[in-house]
Amino acid sequence: MEPALRGIIEKVIDEELSEEKLSSNYGVFGAFKDRGLIDSVSSAMFGRVYMRAYQAWLDYKASHAEEPRPEEAVELVRIFESRAIEIKSKISEIASL
Repeated sequence: MEPALRGIIEKVIDEELSEEKLSSNYGVFGAFKDRGLIDSVSSAMFGRVYMRAYQAWLDYKASHAEEPRPEEAVELVRIFESRAIEIKSKISEIASL
């Protein structure tokens, strides 16, 4: 994966983990849970962070008229896995407020 793309993915994860973004999303997903639409606010938020990173990868490839490569998908998962504990921790912090 090119360094620029890796940087974009890391930035998207950082943005999703901002207190403002997490608080806003917690409210949205909390309302979904209250309506019985989801079982876990934390799991939904974790999935949102992953999907935003995944979408950033696809958007980057599309804007450069390139096909996503399987080895890049593997690296995307590695990036996400390396930050998974941090992501879970930040979500837990917001949930406890």
